[in-house]
Amino acid sequence: MTNYDEIIAFLEKENSDADVVTCFKQAYQTFCNTGKWQPAYEVRVAGWQQLDGVMLLKPENTPQYDYKVHITATNERSLRELLLAFPRRHVGLFHLTEKWIEDRVHDILEGDSVQTDAGAFYRGIKRGSNTKAEQRTVLKRKDAIVSHTRKLTSLKGKLEHSQFITEGPLIVERAVADGFPIESLLYTPEFVATADGKALLKRAAAENLSIYQVSTGVMGSITTTRPVPSITASVHLSYPNFLPASGHLNFHFSPRCMLLIAEDIGNPDNLGMTLRTADAAGVSAVLLSHTGAHPFHKNCVRAARGTVGRLPLFQTPSIPEAVATLRASGWCVFGATASAENELYTTAFSRPIAIVVGNENTGLSAEARESCTALVRIPMASGQSSLNVGVAAGILLYAFRQ
Repeated sequence: MTNYDEIIAFLEKENSDADVVTCFKQAYQTFCNTGKWQPAYEVRVAGWQQLDGVMLLKPENTPQYDYKVHITATNERSLRELLLAFPRRHVGLFHLTEKWIEDRVHDILEGDSVQTDAGAFYRGIKRGSNTKAEQRTVLKRKDAIVSHTRKLTSLKGKLEHSQFITEGPLIVERAVADGFPIESLLYTPEFVATADGKALLKRAAAENLSIYQVSTGVMGSITTTRPVPSITASVHLSYPNFLPASGHLNFHFSPRCMLLIAEDIGNPDNLGMTLRTADAAGVSAVLLSHTGAHPFHKNCVRAARGTVGRLPLFQTPSIPEAVATLRASGWCVFGATASAENELYTTAFSRPIAIVVGNENTGLSAEARESCTALVRIPMASGQSSLNVGVAAGILLYAFRQ
């Protein structure tokens, strides 16, 4: 049940636009007195153990847009959750009051800036759900959509077209349900023959996504995955630099944020499991080095079980430089290594906090270890001296979640 008093208190605490909050409070008071919203509002919230973000959607009956939208978010994760929750095929007029929100809105929406009597706004629609959606059967491997999707199986193609591929009914269903900016869906006759397949395609069509039926042979020409997946989705890719040329953090955080930093994880399946664990532990984002497995590798996407696309991911060529910048910004940064003197459960810490994990075989680099606030180890009984990186990340993150 939505706690509107908590929402109003959050908006006032975060110094949201006073006029917007006043109008919402008045509408809520009318609702309390009459049981009806006047004017009408739809509300989306973000946050796990506490409220971290609110999106107010005020329906508007205009040819130019469907909603006036006000967003208040405290960190990268809460903002992305709210943007993903914006309904497909609807146009929103977003009042972007903070630069970092303006920078991120393009990851999920496409549109343009507009000037109104009330000031500057961004008018946008979720990527992939515009009015040009297609629904057709594709018979040839040289068809444009097949050729385009095939390009997305290579890292070069992913980065060039800013899209990555998700494969299989479970991951694609999650991508649709979680509001991912999906550019297109390809499915086989076997998929549409199932009740769940029919339901998913019906929902995709209702949300104005482009969907294409292909034969199993055509699908097999796109991906090397075997058995051949019965459905794939191409999703808009977002992978910003953590430290741009300015040297300042390209990362918005709140005092209670937690960040996972992964240096040179080599196996994409291990990286995917690590991302999935980080997502479950409620991190604000994950920072990845340029070396090691790529987060948009198909094995990583599969192992992450829906995390890739939902959880904010950042990249950096230098983990030590990123750690130094975090520490200068007030972060406590712990490096995980089996040789550390400090034991996990006896180490004091402060927030915001970042945890650094390293390569499966070699661990953290010497430079990364030296850049951290402190090093910690996970206590283990005799017989084992290390853990799978995903398991280790989970233990560390949940220990510092308290």
